[in-house]
Amino acid sequence: MKKIVLLFAWILLCVTMGFAQGIRFETGTWNEMLAKAKAENKVIFVDVYTQWCGPCKLVAKNVFPDKSLGRVYNETFINYKLDAETPEGKKFIEKYPISGVPTFYYIDAEGKVMNQVIGAKDVAGFINEAEMVEMYKRHGGLDNMKNAIKNGTATKEMLHDYYITATPEVKPIALNLYLKSLSTEELLDPEKTLVGNITLYDKDLMFHLADELIKISHSDKFSDKDFVGKFNFSVTFPIHYIIGTFFTQSINQGNLKWFNELLELKEKYADFNGWVLDGDWIIRSGRGLFFATPEYLKLCYATNNRIAEDKFKPAMINYMTKLMAEKPVGTLLREDEKASWKIAKEEGIKKQPMAADYFFPKGGITAQNIIKWTNYFWRISPSDKKTKQLCSEWINYAFNMNPYNTAVAVPAAIWLARMGNIKNGIEILEMAIAKQKEMKNDDAKLYRYLEINLQDLKNKKI
Repeated sequence: MKKIVLLFAWILLCVTMGFAQGIRFETGTWNEMLAKAKAENKVIFVDVYTQWCGPCKLVAKNVFPDKSLGRVYNETFINYKLDAETPEGKKFIEKYPISGVPTFYYIDAEGKVMNQVIGAKDVAGFINEAEMVEMYKRHGGLDNMKNAIKNGTATKEMLHDYYITATPEVKPIALNLYLKSLSTEELLDPEKTLVGNITLYDKDLMFHLADELIKISHSDKFSDKDFVGKFNFSVTFPIHYIIGTFFTQSINQGNLKWFNELLELKEKYADFNGWVLDGDWIIRSGRGLFFATPEYLKLCYATNNRIAEDKFKPAMINYMTKLMAEKPVGTLLREDEKASWKIAKEEGIKKQPMAADYFFPKGGITAQNIIKWTNYFWRISPSDKKTKQLCSEWINYAFNMNPYNTAVAVPAAIWLARMGNIKNGIEILEMAIAKQKEMKNDDAKLYRYLEINLQDLKNKKI
């Protein structure tokens, strides 16, 4: 009896050690592996190697012995090794060709390839491949999945798996397909939504989101303040931001069709039961161009792509005339400073530079755009007194939108100097330096940067 107990303990130890030592590879013929896979309803993992292959040896030595990898592969697959230069190996690669070693095959019990990997991988890489193969198996194989996705017959579960296991290159497409398969409740659930992960423009999806957002904004749910706050944070604003990034991409790529589609999409949000525009004066980089007016966006597109000269000039004049009349910067900046100081006081912030953080970004994005628009206007207009006066007014307006922002002050000053108004450029840089001192900014490099540009203007070295 004692011998039986010892024998059982020895067998148990061997089994335990087998699992602890990583992947266990079976021995036998290929036909025997197929039979075993069929009997156990498993896929066969095949390592095709050669004796002289360095990467093959490294994987065998450093990767296959991993305990976590062994647990996954021993439970999931029939694991099999084949030397490509042996008779059995040569016979195998006649049916399953390889272009190099190591090559790893995942083959079902019927002999159908479910996945092929060429080249060495680490533990995480092999585990990821195992997950993908299991997914293919659940959905009838990779070819079946591809056909279902291509034909539009893929189930929601299949599209979810496709998204979860997709490579970084394919993931944006996979996400859009999955989102389009969801019900409205699933798509816009603030606790689970994935809409904030969208990075690839899909017209149908984006217009569908707009329609559903507008519907829900007019439903009884929007009478619940807690729900509205959570919903806007998790769903509404991420979608707005994404549309803003698409606007930026369409402008940078000069894709007018895409740009016009986005303008149409943006118009839909006029029916949204809630605040959706910040106002052109306070566009922020973290908020995106969704929050700008169509007129603003069209000026950005025309300037970036140097088009529509005949339409751009009157559009620029009308836009700036209206903006400067509706948003006199002196008044707005003073009001904004008061509001910022009030917030700072309420939150116990006593240092002036900290309070300035509340209003420092405002106007920065739009001010830089006004400088770009003005530069384009100058280039396509006669260099006469009237044009110079208009451009100077716009540049000074851009600077005064926020004189604390040196990213605006320096290009504004240089632009004025190049246009022949050096005195005005000097005034802007002197004011910019004074504003930094007013904020008690102690950034020596920033002061040096401003002073170097100021000295260049004074020496007429622009």
